[in-house]
Amino acid sequence: MLALAAWLVGGAGCYKDTLPKEKDHLSKDMNYTVDNFIANLGRSNVFINIFNADYSTQPLDFAIENVRDAAKKPTDVLQQMVDTRQWKSYYSGDEKTITDIESKQQIVKRPVFDIRPHSGELIIWNTDSNTVRYGKYYFDVRVKNKAGERVFTNMVLDLRRPKPYDPYEFDDLTGIRKDVTQGGIIRPTEMSGVVDNLRRDLPKDSMNIYFVKTGAAKNTVTFRFVDKDSVAIPLTRFNNMRWDSLFYQSKMTGTAIRFGFNRKMNKDSTAVTYDITSPFPTLADVSSGQDQATIRFPYSRIAYGRRTNAVIGLTFSIFEPGEWTVVFKFRLNPKFEDD
Repeated sequence: MLALAAWLVGGAGCYKDTLPKEKDHLSKDMNYTVDNFIANLGRSNVFINIFNADYSTQPLDFAIENVRDAAKKPTDVLQQMVDTRQWKSYYSGDEKTITDIESKQQIVKRPVFDIRPHSGELIIWNTDSNTVRYGKYYFDVRVKNKAGERVFTNMVLDLRRPKPYDPYEFDDLTGIRKDVTQGGIIRPTEMSGVVDNLRRDLPKDSMNIYFVKTGAAKNTVTFRFVDKDSVAIPLTRFNNMRWDSLFYQSKMTGTAIRFGFNRKMNKDSTAVTYDITSPFPTLADVSSGQDQATIRFPYSRIAYGRRTNAVIGLTFSIFEPGEWTVVFKFRLNPKFEDD
């Protein structure tokens, strides 16, 4: 029996030695799923899940080559090295302070236009128009492994004006305010149960929203409400609001994340301010813009013996550092009082 076992083991080893060695494979059908990349200055733009390797042997090596300007002349402007903020440890969303979040990041020098060397994902690191001009650039990407290489040519980087916040009411190509039907006025993402003094429902287009940068000393967001005559509305009107228990849902982490830090209400309760990260939400730039924060302002009132609930909500992101105020302006005055 021992002899048979030894023969089986030896035989299996000999059989394994006779098998042909696997060869590396570079698929002729691998491809970039897009070849025109629209990016905005003033933020980091990350393009993920854009390459189909089609069973090519891993690892693959990627490199950007032959960058040209709009006239298709060689340029090295996108190869300039800039300071980039990158994660060095895992962001959970459970961090207690902004300092806790920032301690998980580090500053690393990288070229403005970057590529992840083994996935082919493209990155435009945060820079401004003093460093790189907006416009179209052309580039090639070389992909290789031990089986060979392939070059994807004439790919397009469409670099556009900054969008300091989202939603943004100005066109990032022309800088001109968009038509009203195309988002030229920012409206609430959600608005229900809000009525005027005649008890008529107020739709979303009865409110305009404005983002105003008021300073640059730190990163904050302040919320205010005003009526049609621009008279401040006390935030105590939102009687179902839990100001210190606000969360937004992160698509990147799949968890509810604390909205902001160090909440401050001004003396007459017409403005509330939170310290925030830049960008806000924290993963807005590395998520291809998918991570946004939602804030909801709920309230209730008694209407002829029956309690009715109302809410005004906004989903947004802020990419430019600074002290921001978001103003909700009613075009028709709402009714907060009981009937």
